[in-house]
Amino acid sequence: MKKTFLPLSLCLLIGFSLPVLAQNDSSRTSPKVKVLSDSIQIESDTITIGNMLIVKKQGEQNYNYNKSRSSIAIGNVVVLKKQGDNDYTYNRKIRKPYGTTINITDGKLTKDTFLTVNDDTVKLGRLRIIKSQDSNYKKDWESMIEEGDFDNTKITIARTPKKLKNTETNWWILDIGFANFVDKSPTLYWLAANPNSLPFYPGPVMSPENFTLNNRKSTNVNLWVVTQKLNLYQHKINLKYGLGVEMFNFRFDKSISFREDIEKNVKFDVIPFTKNKLLVKYLTVPVQFNFSPNPYNKKAFYASIGMSAGYLWNAKNKQISGERGKEKFRGNFNLNDWRFATIGELGVGAVRLYGSFANSNLFNENQSFVDMQPFAVGLRFSKF
Repeated sequence: MKKTFLPLSLCLLIGFSLPVLAQNDSSRTSPKVKVLSDSIQIESDTITIGNMLIVKKQGEQNYNYNKSRSSIAIGNVVVLKKQGDNDYTYNRKIRKPYGTTINITDGKLTKDTFLTVNDDTVKLGRLRIIKSQDSNYKKDWESMIEEGDFDNTKITIARTPKKLKNTETNWWILDIGFANFVDKSPTLYWLAANPNSLPFYPGPVMSPENFTLNNRKSTNVNLWVVTQKLNLYQHKINLKYGLGVEMFNFRFDKSISFREDIEKNVKFDVIPFTKNKLLVKYLTVPVQFNFSPNPYNKKAFYASIGMSAGYLWNAKNKQISGERGKEKFRGNFNLNDWRFATIGELGVGAVRLYGSFANSNLFNENQSFVDMQPFAVGLRFSKF
């Protein structure tokens, strides 16, 4: 009895198993098969299962799955994970060289090559590659590049203009030039203010000649900490402004001295000096209108004109003589606290010339008999 029961049980078990196996096999071939409840079928070649995206490559039966912290690269598809959840979005990568190469670093999507294509033009960054062909023998870029067929085709490469910013910043600009001043003190004013200048008065004569400068050694050095250029109209008209320090080094030929403890703070000294200079520093803010007829050409002509306002930072009279040796005297020396000047610059390419002419007296007009208006001309080392 047992020998008959065992073969019968085995036959029944095989009979019940066949339908199940057939159903499992049909799930792989039937197009109407249902995916699990937590899966969504997006396209015929793309399936989302939870937080995993599976994409079938065209022309192949294999699936590739490469997952990082913030992205999944599957064939020619880049999958990006949204922050805060498990959802993914995906962007299809176009084959080189007809699209954009995409890199993902620390969850950030970047482009290392920007490339757009139309019928006749390829734009690679600022380079435009243009093809011209016979209208009866037109070829697209893909077939030309893949097949190497450039017959009846003329290729032209041109650089597009650089995109200009509405605001540009330039740091640490240096000016090097020569300084001098214009004496506007009337002769009668000198005589009335200085009895020593009268012919019958004994002693050294105080006159405008006492302020004669050594032109070769009188210099102007400016250090502009920052300068900005603001676009006003098509980058052809700009507003320039900045902040810096102006330094005027007046080198005197005569024995003139500046002191804090003497009347009028200036006198004609009784000894000769081998070196006699007055160094004056201003903290200055310049404002100019800049004109650039061709802003896309770095070698084109440009010009600027405007005004500057400076506040006296400090002053120093340095002297060297055989009798006294080296001496330095610091103070205000009755100098004007403010300096207002008309400024300008001219440039062609990398060569830049600057100039400034003071509209105010170097000295305090209310206390001094001297009326000097400094000016400077020199070279400027700046990007704009």
